[in-house]
This record gives sequence, C-alpha cells and structure tokens, in this order.
Amino acid sequence: MTADMATDPLSHTLLPHIPLSRALAAIEAGAAAADREGWDLGPEIGRLREVGVFTACLPPAEGGLGLGLGRDPQATRMAFDLLLRLGRASLPVARLVEGHIDAVKLVTLHGSRAQIAEMAAGVRAGGPLGVWGADDQPPLTAEWSAAADAPHRLSFTGAKRFASGLGLVTQAVVTFRLGQETATRLALLPVADRRRHRRQDWRAAGMRATASGRHDFTGLEAGPGALLGGPGDYQRPPHFDGGIWRYCAAHLGGAQALIEAWRRRLDARRRLDDPFQLARLARAVGLVQAAVSRLEVVALAVEAAGADTSASATRIDAAVTDALLARQLVEDVCVEVLRLSEAALGTDAHMTDQPVERLRRDLSLFIRQAAPDARLVAAGRALAGRAAREGGLW
Repeated sequence: MTADMATDPLSHTLLPHIPLSRALAAIEAGAAAADREGWDLGPEIGRLREVGVFTACLPPAEGGLGLGLGRDPQATRMAFDLLLRLGRASLPVARLVEGHIDAVKLVTLHGSRAQIAEMAAGVRAGGPLGVWGADDQPPLTAEWSAAADAPHRLSFTGAKRFASGLGLVTQAVVTFRLGQETATRLALLPVADRRRHRRQDWRAAGMRATASGRHDFTGLEAGPGALLGGPGDYQRPPHFDGGIWRYCAAHLGGAQALIEAWRRRLDARRRLDDPFQLARLARAVGLVQAAVSRLEVVALAVEAAGADTSASATRIDAAVTDALLARQLVEDVCVEVLRLSEAALGTDAHMTDQPVERLRRDLSLFIRQAAPDARLVAAGRALAGRAAREGGLW
C-alpha cells in the first residue's frame, strides 16, 4: 500500500497504481482547461472510473460500498468526504458524481431486484448515471402505446433542460407525468444517443464543463421495466429534500477551493501580512468549517432516518427540516465567501487569467437551486408546528 492510500478513506476502492488523491489532483490541475467551451469531461470521468468511484456507489450486493445509500454510517461519511474533496478539485466534476450517487440511490430505493442488477451492470460497464428533473418545453410526458403489437410500451414526448453530463451519462433517472396522473413518476432511460443532445443550449457563465444542455426524448419508447416505483415516490421523505446534503457538500468543497485560491493570490502579491486580509481569511475559513461540521451531522441523521424502516414521522420530519436549514446555511456561507473573496482581491477576483474568477463563477451558479424560498418556508412551517407541539423551538 502506498502512503497516499494509507491516508485515504476510500483507499480500499482504488486500483493500486492510481489512488484517489492523485486522480483528484489531476482533475484539479485540468479544471481551468475544462472550463473552456467545448471541453469534454471524459478524461476526468475516466480517472474516477479507474479508481472505482462509480462502482463504489453501488449496493454491496452488487459489488459496491453503498456510498450515499444510507445503510452504513461509515459509507455516508465516505460519500460526504468524497463530494467535499471533489468540490475542491472541480465543481463541474462534483456535480456529475453527485448526480450519479443520487441516481444509484433512486434506483436502489424504488427499483426491483432485476432493475437494480441491470443498473449495476451498466455502471460496471463504465457508464455514470444522472438525474434529470428540469423540464423543457414541452415537459416530459409518457403514454401507454395504443398499438396492438406493442400494448405494453411507453411512448415519451418532451425534453429535459439542464441535463448535466450530455455525452458522458449513459442512463438517467428522469421525472415525468404518465397519462392523466398528476403525481410525478420516475423512469430510468438510455440517454447516450447524441442525436437527441443540444449541448449548445447550455449558455451559463458558470459550470460550463458540465455540458448541461437539452435532451429530447420525443419518440423514445421503453418497456414497463423502465418505470421506477409508483406515482409520487420521488418526493418520499426524507430522501427528496433530505438528500440535498450531497450537493451542499460539493458547494462547501468549492468554497474551500475559492478560499485557497484567494490565499495563494494574496501570498503571491505579498499581502498576507495585512491585518484586514487576515481577518477576511479567518472569517471565511471559520464559516466554512462550521458549515461542514453541521452538514455532516445532518447527512448522517437524514440517511439514518431513511434507512430505518421503523422511523417515526416525527424523526423523519426533523431530519428533513434540519436538511432544509443546512441548505440555507450553506448558501449563506458560500455567498459570504464570494463577497469576502471580492473584497480581498478587488479587480483580481474578476480577471479571467486567475483561478479565483472561474471558481467564483462556478460556485455562484451551483448554489442556485430550485425554489429556495419555498424550501425555507417549508422549514419554517415545520419549526412552527414543532414549537406548537412541544412548547418551544429548542
């Protein structure tokens, strides 16, 4: 065992000659190049595949370690550490890996044994998974085929936007509406057909390398084996809102990378002895350290509640509420780190030849998640209900 592997919490998942720490170092070194338009994250995904990251997310019964599946607290800690470190190395790569972990979890939660085995075979064959939830126009829907020779086929219409990993993800868990149902459904569908991709529709300033463009499903047909669970299963607590700890861990890794980049820039300019600069740096580090500690506690609580089939509704609601509050905390901390980096570096924070500029763009975009106000209101409502039942918030 090498020295790198001896100190690496994921070392036993790695090939002896390419430990995870070296793969992450290579990904970080190439992050600036990956930000350029038209770049393919294939080499980065390949490095992670070689060290066993994607297969490590599979259930133990399928040869994995169950990273992020919630059945083992140590596996939860390992998934948390992995996403934090990936966020430090490259937020776009962290986004793709977080999507893969989420997809494996959804299939494991809602799929049959045959579906789980088929999904695992695809991952072992080299294909990372994704979760694509944002609808384009028209939104994704499906109908049962009316053809006499194919009565048990699903016919899809519509598209997904912000489909991260176009050209790299081979299968994606997608949300859609089936027939006249009002509740959201899930399906695991093949998405490797490049004729359905529109990478050029991803025009965001940040997270460029994720290739989060448009995928058109119109005309795609699938058998009933593509369906995962039943109507409404996707929003089942605590997994839907509780699982936000995963991308929040990546956000905090990105904040760590931004702080380190700004420290290096101050050092290069011989400005680290300025007391105002030292105060900004200390504040940023302290905020991120506190958020990391809180988020890890929340992650363990969410996954433990989700894995416990006898968990009470009160325990599950508390885990979800804490996750929503932690998400807001992480966003607030990242916004403050972004502000401090600009105050510390001035125009240097906006220079395109500086790593800080790219890191700022990526972090600023990645922390913008759907319906943040609604989630904070949901947390407030849950807290008010708890106070009414128990006589106080604490």
